[in-house]
Amino acid sequence: MIQLLQVPIIRREEPAPGHAELWVQSEELAEAKPGQFADVVTQGMLRRPISFSRIDRSNHQVALLLQVVGEGTRWLAAQRPGTTLDVMGPLGKGFSAPDPHRAWCVVGGGVGIPPLLAAVEAWGSQLSSPPTAILGARDQSLILLAEEFSASGCVVAVATDNGTRGHRGTIEEPLREWLGLHPEGQVYACGPTPMLKTVARLTNGRQGVSLALEQRMGCGIGACLACVIPGYVDGAAGYLRVCTDGPVFRAEELIFE
Repeated sequence: MIQLLQVPIIRREEPAPGHAELWVQSEELAEAKPGQFADVVTQGMLRRPISFSRIDRSNHQVALLLQVVGEGTRWLAAQRPGTTLDVMGPLGKGFSAPDPHRAWCVVGGGVGIPPLLAAVEAWGSQLSSPPTAILGARDQSLILLAEEFSASGCVVAVATDNGTRGHRGTIEEPLREWLGLHPEGQVYACGPTPMLKTVARLTNGRQGVSLALEQRMGCGIGACLACVIPGYVDGAAGYLRVCTDGPVFRAEELIFE
């Protein structure tokens, strides 16, 4: 059921330059699964899809972490505690809980990192061994939430394009190494499409690989078809709606060009 909500901002933080994390109070949103998102009104009636970086069910609070990329997100990032946001959600299909008896790695790039923290906080303590978080960005200043992943019990590996922190390059080499050590391991990833293509290629044929897509959306509820991507529908090649069929997909559901 689509829920239109008015939710108050109770806390605002800046986890990295050009980013803001807004904590809001909402019993309805706190029922979300990691990987789901909210469609938030910015200026006028335009909405922006933002995933949940933290989900605190006991206190009925969630956090929305966004990067400033235009006027709408700049307006949203400037809002302060006490402001009420017009929100639709929780929307989309989230992650399923990982198999607690298998090794688990989450791979995030840029603003694809936040929903993976929500997943680790929800399920990481249920695993038989600590999860691994591989986090990538262009520069060390854009690595999000690394300390929070560590605090949640993760083994954290960082990759930066310019080598300012951790491995110099993309997430490919750290992930390749992890996959070699964990032939039965499961992987959840979220980030830009080139990164997800890399994850899909390296994990080809492996079970338990989930990919959360970043995509421009119009309505957020599957009506406008602005976010369709190539994939398999009932076993045949077709198109999937990221906002309702996803944003989380099994890797084998997707067709990367």
